Amino acid sequence: MKTGKTLIELANEIERQQNTKKDLIASTTNLEMNETGRIEIAKQHTFDVNGLAHDQIGTHTGIPSKYYDKMLAEAPDLLASNVNRWFTKYPAPRLIRTLDGKMRAFLSDSYRPLENADLAEAVLPILLDMKLDIMSCEITERRLYIKAVDERLKLDVPTGHKMGDGSHKFFDTCSPAIIISNSEVGFGQLSVDSGVFTKVCTNMAMIADGGMKRRHVGARNGLTDGETVRHLLSDATKRATDAAIWMQVRDVVKGAFDEVRFKATTDKLAGLSQDRIEGDVVKVVEFGAKQFGFTETEGKSVLKHLIEGGDLTRYGLFNAITRTAQDVESYDRATEFEAIGGKVIELPKHDWQRMAKAA
Repeated sequence: MKTGKTLIELANEIERQQNTKKDLIASTTNLEMNETGRIEIAKQHTFDVNGLAHDQIGTHTGIPSKYYDKMLAEAPDLLASNVNRWFTKYPAPRLIRTLDGKMRAFLSDSYRPLENADLAEAVLPILLDMKLDIMSCEITERRLYIKAVDERLKLDVPTGHKMGDGSHKFFDTCSPAIIISNSEVGFGQLSVDSGVFTKVCTNMAMIADGGMKRRHVGARNGLTDGETVRHLLSDATKRATDAAIWMQVRDVVKGAFDEVRFKATTDKLAGLSQDRIEGDVVKVVEFGAKQFGFTETEGKSVLKHLIEGGDLTRYGLFNAITRTAQDVESYDRATEFEAIGGKVIELPKHDWQRMAKAA
């Protein structure tokens, strides 16, 4: 598992961003992209644009992503001409989120921000009161992540390794985990997911059962007549409106470490060691790469860890995938690999057999 920031570093960065970020509502008729790819808003503000916001502008204007990226890299004047044409032809109010002088998100005016600062305030005291080990946390351009483990609750799970005549098995010690994440910029929902932490390899897998998902949808923040730009402020009314959400988040976090649910998860893990890889190992990983969207480099990393682990079972593949999370550069992508590990655990038997027999 990638470790990311310390808890203190995370708290400091959340506070810094909370004091620095600004939100505006503006019609696209008052937006103009210049030949450097920057956006000017109502002749009052000019912002650099990060990669995610460029993606969102491309989606809004209907410009295919490959063509958008090519124009941005090779013909920014042509990109500006295209974007500005569609901004004017189809006017629409947009929520523009900024941080450190950059546009970090270009969203619908009905997008409901759920702030990282409010999430941290809701969950961190509970995680600390429950004496959980916060194993990893990070805040990227796209999401906030907090990953915690209750190492007081441990269960041994048999792996696919056996010794001697096969009567002696190796075990991995597992503990329940929770993965809390949120996006302030339209990259997915507010999520609270359960997980499992394997101590031998220090890997994390995200289990898609129960938990909580909350979409960022609210009332529209339209412009009134005569307004060109509206600056949005975090106020007491908004905090009161969101209070019920944060109360629900706290309740889900408190109930995430249910011993019965964790025992059911470890029973599934124990069964993985019986599901052997019967086909060509390379072909099995290639099959998995197509199903789960690995790049060629990521697939090679999974194969390397699978072979080095010497456990040619579904348990070994699950561990190879979650171990690969440590190899990828992006924390966002690393977390996606932890979710893929959970998908391997939950894979229906017939789907596993198709993968395991790939040749």
